[in-house]
Amino acid sequence: MKPNRRTWITVGLLLLLTEAVYVPASILTGRASLLGFDYLQLHILRMTFARDALLGPRHFLPAWYPHELLGAPFAANLQSFPLIPTRLVLLLLDPQIAYGAGIAIAAALAALFTYLYCRRAGLGNVGAACAGWTFACAGYFACRVTAGHLPLLEAYPSLPLLLWLADRALAPDRLQHQRRDLIALAVASACIALAGHPQVPAYSLLAAVLYVVIRGRGWRRVRIVSAMMLGLGTTLAAWVPMLLLVQRSTRILHLAAPANDIAMPYGRLLSFIQPGVDGWPDVIDLSAKNEFRNYPSDAYFWDTFAYVGLLPLLVMAVLLFYSIQKKRFPRWPWGFVAVLGLGGLLAALPVVEPFRRMIPGTLFRSPARLLYFSTFAASVALGFGVNALLRNDAMNLRAKQVVVACCLVFHFMDLGGTARLFVQTLPRKPSSSPPFETILAREVDSGRVAVAGELRNRYRDRYDDVGIFDSLLLANPYRAILGLAGWPSDLNIQRVDGSDLPAAALRGAGVRFVVTPGERTDLDLVSETDEAYLYRVSDPAPRASFFTAAATDFMPRQKIPDAFVTSSRSDRMLLPLEARAYVGGLHAVYVSDGTSRQNTVAYLRTSSDEIRLDTAVAEPGFAQVLESYDPGWSAEVDGVRAPVVVANGFSMAVPIAPGRHTVRLRYRTPGRAAGWTLSILSGLMFFGLVWKSWGKPV
Repeated sequence: MKPNRRTWITVGLLLLLTEAVYVPASILTGRASLLGFDYLQLHILRMTFARDALLGPRHFLPAWYPHELLGAPFAANLQSFPLIPTRLVLLLLDPQIAYGAGIAIAAALAALFTYLYCRRAGLGNVGAACAGWTFACAGYFACRVTAGHLPLLEAYPSLPLLLWLADRALAPDRLQHQRRDLIALAVASACIALAGHPQVPAYSLLAAVLYVVIRGRGWRRVRIVSAMMLGLGTTLAAWVPMLLLVQRSTRILHLAAPANDIAMPYGRLLSFIQPGVDGWPDVIDLSAKNEFRNYPSDAYFWDTFAYVGLLPLLVMAVLLFYSIQKKRFPRWPWGFVAVLGLGGLLAALPVVEPFRRMIPGTLFRSPARLLYFSTFAASVALGFGVNALLRNDAMNLRAKQVVVACCLVFHFMDLGGTARLFVQTLPRKPSSSPPFETILAREVDSGRVAVAGELRNRYRDRYDDVGIFDSLLLANPYRAILGLAGWPSDLNIQRVDGSDLPAAALRGAGVRFVVTPGERTDLDLVSETDEAYLYRVSDPAPRASFFTAAATDFMPRQKIPDAFVTSSRSDRMLLPLEARAYVGGLHAVYVSDGTSRQNTVAYLRTSSDEIRLDTAVAEPGFAQVLESYDPGWSAEVDGVRAPVVVANGFSMAVPIAPGRHTVRLRYRTPGRAAGWTLSILSGLMFFGLVWKSWGKPV
């Protein structure tokens, strides 16, 4: 299919109509930015952190993120720093406008790739464009614009992209282009696998592999699947650290079901016909008259809203009636798309819950997100119906055009109007200092702060916050915070608002100040404004401290977390039994200058990935750092490699001999070297596959 003038005009109109939904005039004029709640409370902080490091004087990607909880891996977490090309482009933009640009790019790509796939499947320009616009403006995508789910939206175009490229690679008439088709499919698979939200890419890759396996024949099928798998293999430099991180995260703990692990309630099926049947979340204007109800939280709205308009549902009903009447299963690929959509709908329902509970741990949350398949199938069905009507000989051309035009105007007003409900803006104002900035800058020093979630974006990583908002949390510090706060040990949350923590947890985490819009009676009020209060935490734990061997208790590793929480003493430290061996060897390993008579530890953070301690101690013991322990941390004492021990079940300790010493702790992403080795090996194997595939028969 060679593009002609009509094709270019159709694609231009498709993209123009798509962007008309998601790009308000106020954004184009620079007067406003696009509103996305998760983006403003989560993703913008990560993007700013990565952008400042990559574009700063050292030009490096941080491996560690010190600004949340007690520190967490950064480069290893694809959800913190996706490597999908569209996200890398956004790093060049001001974070205030990057979200709007990201939404515009994702919507345009979703529409374009769906159009290209439908054209390859045999639809005309109009039908393919209808399918593309519907998929890009469907409720599954649109509602997440307000929610701010940028990583998921960046991955949204993956299914039509992979199906389009797979269909090209399978075409018998493209044998002479086999090499470039394999390369394109492998590169696309790799890019999609590097998205920040792994769920939608996993769904898309699985569907594309099934597409090839069912449709392909002989060695052509083997080569295409191999190209996709080797394309994924080249991403192991990112995925090996990510998988290792998952094994250290709360995903492996026996916790209660999280609030956002949602199957599609049967009652919510009515929202396919009437989008506001259960009301609207309070961030939507219609909620004033019809507030979302009957469900535990608004999360049930965001994960189950998949409105595609009434017209696609009508078309699907007609196509189903026709198939039953003719006793004919839809031909390829329409039958595949129909089964994919129906399968996604069934798997999203509570009927699958008993099977999910049989799987230990948590890999993917919220099976309702499988409605992604149903959304795509409904969009393609509309395109098929429009195409069939335009090719029907029962009506003359003018009558068909009038009917199609009227239907599409109704569809544009119906679905487009619904999608626009979720496109909201914020006025762009000159940046101003956050509340209490002068006091915090003067007094926080090496301590932490606890800022309420709605205010965190104002501070933009100026300080280390004890709170966190992420779906992948290190298990050890998470359990410690739960214990210190007195919360249930099986609580499963992904947002810890530090300003809500009780005083004991704030002290244990080294928090010096709390910034919150709510009043607290258990803390000392320092200052207040119209929007927030500033409280001081009395006697917080220091960022670094020294414990003599006599002040250290050794016990089995598995008993330490509970013992730390139940103990009220801050003058003792708990270490695993195997750490006792380090005490006896301190004099043999480290040379003391014998000049120190006091125990002091000075803390200095030289970069996100490095910590320096200047110690002066009179007896052997352990220097503790109030930072999350992780296998990526290594230590040197006066240039000599030293062990890093997990202290109190979550923080770090380094054995120290008497005297003055300089301790340097550095963090390197675990699994990165092995991942790069596997990525390079996969790349070489793919090169061999492409070379051998040149001119091979089907």
